[in-house]
Amino acid sequence: MWNLYKLGCIAAFWVAGNVCVLSCSAQSTSSSQDSTAKPADAKSRAQSHDSITVTAKYTPEEKEDWKINEVYQPIFSLEQKGDCEAAIHRYKLELVPLAEKSKFEIPKNKFLFLANRGIGNCYMAQRQYEAAEQSFRQILEYMPIWPGLDDSDYPINFQQLGTAQIGQQHWDAAEESLKKSVSLFDPQIDNALKSDSEFVRTEHVGHLYRGKARSLAYIGVVYLREGRPVEALKTADLAYNVATQPNVPPKFATEIVQVGRMIAQATGDEDAMAKWSQREPPEK
Repeated sequence: MWNLYKLGCIAAFWVAGNVCVLSCSAQSTSSSQDSTAKPADAKSRAQSHDSITVTAKYTPEEKEDWKINEVYQPIFSLEQKGDCEAAIHRYKLELVPLAEKSKFEIPKNKFLFLANRGIGNCYMAQRQYEAAEQSFRQILEYMPIWPGLDDSDYPINFQQLGTAQIGQQHWDAAEESLKKSVSLFDPQIDNALKSDSEFVRTEHVGHLYRGKARSLAYIGVVYLREGRPVEALKTADLAYNVATQPNVPPKFATEIVQVGRMIAQATGDEDAMAKWSQREPPEK
């Protein structure tokens, strides 16, 4: 479906005692990471963001989906506009109770997933990291039904858990969540590279590489805060290598370069600082 999703999610990093706020514009609540770069499937996930009039040709389950979607859309719009107070209130008061009453498993889990993701991202924007972590953990209950554990939202949710834990300076927990994220991206990338679909082998793989690179970069920050500078630098290099793979937009590598330079500077390693100062996004 990360859209790593169109509302910018904020991840806070503590580097050398200073708070560095990194805007993850690719993350939003509309999907996990660049929904346009994710392959369509039978679930037609994009429908959760389209307002469509229900007609008699739809099944009862589809009608239920559209009914709940009519409530979701205006709340999601509030979230996109940055009105998180109103969005959180309405997600909890309107969307969650409606979804919980659904007789159908897919609409129920779908909109509980979307509501909790929206709430979690809003809490991140408000720097209410503990509350954000609770929302991202709640998502794990719904994800097996929708969008499924084969979807990139699965590793991205662990990435979001990790950023919420970074916000609380829970370094061990953040490391565990982010490593889980990377481990889940790897088989998805392998499968996508073997796909018969050119779109999946190109744009979707690029989408997955972006997610993996972010998780690696965040692990580098965690290592730095754990007093493990050598591992922090090695992990930042891994993130850069992933971010410069084919089908990853060059502008994305700029984000990773910024994090890598920040880590190198914080370690005080002159060779690393020199290396990162020369790194630029690849020409494509």
